[in-house]
Amino acid sequence: MTTMTKSARIANTTLVTSDAEQLLRDAAFVLRLTRRVKAELLVERPEIARVAASRSSEAAAGLGV
Repeated sequence: MTTMTKSARIANTTLVTSDAEQLLRDAAFVLRLTRRVKAELLVERPEIARVAASRSSEAAAGLGV
């Protein structure tokens, strides 16, 4: 009976790991998509690039970078 308990735990861990991996893949996809959309916007509208540059410098100053 101990063997079945251990294998059930391993199966459950594998399922959780699989879910976590899928979540990370989804997050990476969204991040790539967001970066691509931002790059397209910056190319199409240069005034957005100026605003984004000023905000990033403000954020960097707040982080102590």
